[in-house]
Amino acid sequence: MLAQQRLRAVVGARVSVVQGPQKVSHIAQHATGVRWTEDNGADVVGTFQDLDVSATVSPFDRPDLGKWFKVDLRGTWDAMVFSKIDRAFRSISDAVEVAKWCKENGKMLVFAEDGLKLDYRTADSSTFEGMMAELFIFLGAFFGQLELARFRSRAKDAHSVLRYTDRWASGVAPLGFMTIDHPSGKGKTLTTDPEGKDILYAMAGKLLAGWSYSAIAVWLNESGIRTRAQRERAEKHAKLKAQGKTVRGNADMPWTVFTVKSALTGVNTQGYKVRADGTPQLMPDGSLIRVGPPTFDDDTWAQIQAASALRTKEPRAKTKTANKYLGIAYHSCGASLVQTFDTRPGARGTPRRVGYYRCGRTPRRCPNTTIRLDQLDTVVESVFLGTYGNVEVATRVFVPGEDYSHELETVNATIARLRRESDAGLIVGAADEAEYMDRMTALIARRTDLEAKPNRPARWESRGTGKTYAEVWANPETDRQQVLKDAGVKIIIATTKPLVMEVVLATPDMKVGRARTKMHAIFDTMEQSGVEGMILSASGEMPAPVEGYIWLQPKEGVWVLTSEALMAAASERRQLKLEEQHVEEWDWDGE
Repeated sequence: MLAQQRLRAVVGARVSVVQGPQKVSHIAQHATGVRWTEDNGADVVGTFQDLDVSATVSPFDRPDLGKWFKVDLRGTWDAMVFSKIDRAFRSISDAVEVAKWCKENGKMLVFAEDGLKLDYRTADSSTFEGMMAELFIFLGAFFGQLELARFRSRAKDAHSVLRYTDRWASGVAPLGFMTIDHPSGKGKTLTTDPEGKDILYAMAGKLLAGWSYSAIAVWLNESGIRTRAQRERAEKHAKLKAQGKTVRGNADMPWTVFTVKSALTGVNTQGYKVRADGTPQLMPDGSLIRVGPPTFDDDTWAQIQAASALRTKEPRAKTKTANKYLGIAYHSCGASLVQTFDTRPGARGTPRRVGYYRCGRTPRRCPNTTIRLDQLDTVVESVFLGTYGNVEVATRVFVPGEDYSHELETVNATIARLRRESDAGLIVGAADEAEYMDRMTALIARRTDLEAKPNRPARWESRGTGKTYAEVWANPETDRQQVLKDAGVKIIIATTKPLVMEVVLATPDMKVGRARTKMHAIFDTMEQSGVEGMILSASGEMPAPVEGYIWLQPKEGVWVLTSEALMAAASERRQLKLEEQHVEEWDWDGE
């Protein structure tokens, strides 16, 4: 006779929250399951351990347990052992789904401490004993679900009570703080964590020195600086991996721009209580609730907020490029002008490198758009300095704002609510009346204080530098590209044969905004006068002739292309005007 095959069992545990090494519930659960296998002649062929996993997560979706339901492992075991029903599920629907799966796959489900099991290994499992086991398991799941609802209700009630107190409800303390017993002896509060405070001070120093959030995040990650919470998480993940367990999430939790900014600008850094979304938790009178000492003094905190606002409002740093007219010069088709170079023989046969700009449209660029770099420089410099040379250069300075409107709205809403309660007759008895008067007195005093405070938004101000654009332009260290961008200069070239271009300027006065001042009137006047184009050339040679046009040279290095017909018409108009003037001035009566 063949010996009966021993039962193959997988034993496991689940814990909703693991707050430290003192948590040993999962170890006890595993020991209970192993003890059941020993008492029932079963072999442990596998384990599962889901830590920090809520019972609301379906058993099929749990990190460690879920794999035992998959096709590749379902044939390696016969029985799944839990210590108690609530370790498997706190939901009737989950209990039904797991029982249905076990029935379809011929498995046994065991709850050691509860003394219950569902054995679906045989074809006929509909015995009275089996049906009663199903009933008790489903009842256990029902009471587990009911208990979970009670847990949530109690937790919600507790948070409601603690919301307006200086006690710390639960959870990980913010960076720079750690939890301690409250002086009243009830609950917890926050105090300074020296290690976390040092990290915040180092971060703040770099922010005020001009570092960006991304640069600070890179520095923290490369330096291996971790908060207490980050280290505990990494240690827990390492321990789970060493045990061959499935790990959820990122064990390293690297610093990011978001975490750096949140740590430096969140009001919880100054010891104030915040909601889950990070917004301040306010008292009924609209005041903030202090739950711990401030990390920074008021002056340093104000500087941090100003530096943060500066990084939020300032544009991205420009990309270094050899094209000094990038973002400034365009062709009329809308494409930027691109820079190109050509090598030509010099006066003595020595090759010389000549720079050009042309339309950057692809795949086919527009024709007649090439202009020499030095020619474009001459035009831009002449027009820009001719317009703004004597104007003082202005710089933008950030001025932090003050806004108490949110607190004021909250206080007014609370006052209105208390008045409605009083009008509805809800203030009954001397005790209620005294409490009502105390709260209203505090609220009205708070409202008066908030109304007296200034309310101005953060803003940028224009402040003179004491130097004109001509002085700045002449400095060899000046970034002329940035000067042109700050002044709002745009160059639009229609064609270079002959040269037809438009220079758009913006008034560099931040007080009146970037008022556009286009030079259409100048070009319209030139066109009406017969001017078709203009070329600036260092050589004194006349450009190639153009049929129907003549070249004029009003000054050295400048050639103006004019229409013969329009020039002739203009000359005729001038002659007629002179004759009319002569007739008007003639004394016909000889008086």
